[in-house]
Amino acid sequence: MKIALNLYFDQKAERQIIAIWERLARIKVGKCMSCSNGRPHITLAIYQDVNPDILKEKINVIAEKIPGFELKFLQIGIFPHNKGAIFLAPSLKDELFHSHRLSHTELQEISEHCWDYYKPHSWYPHCTLSLETPLNDIPKVIQEIIKDFQPIDVKVDSIGLVSLDPLEYLTEIKLK
Repeated sequence: MKIALNLYFDQKAERQIIAIWERLARIKVGKCMSCSNGRPHITLAIYQDVNPDILKEKINVIAEKIPGFELKFLQIGIFPHNKGAIFLAPSLKDELFHSHRLSHTELQEISEHCWDYYKPHSWYPHCTLSLETPLNDIPKVIQEIIKDFQPIDVKVDSIGLVSLDPLEYLTEIKLK
């Protein structure tokens, strides 16, 4: 079982990001983000083969120590693998990195189960817009995104756990 620890946004920001997902779904390139029942988020960690009860217990401790905060999505980025991921890059605020460090400190006992991409000093915070995008279609997807792109103001207002196979929301806690 794969479980992600995610930061979630206020409804206005979610709607703006979902609108981008829906525009991208219409051009039928890559994985349809709006078709998966997913929510816009920034992933702090993904854990493989961990008892969900451990994470559910620890998320309460983490949520108590992280206040809500604001970010802005100003940039579009690419992870160009065999099939690319296109994403929004957030402003790199101390509160975001504090949330990441705190989460990994609280979950240190299961750190060997964390995907390497999400470990401290390897993590690149992002909000995915397109997955499994064939490399030759990346320019088409970016062109669609930038047609009327405006920076997105985000209030990070909750933290949650989601099982990734299948997608199932396990818990969500509002931040102070």
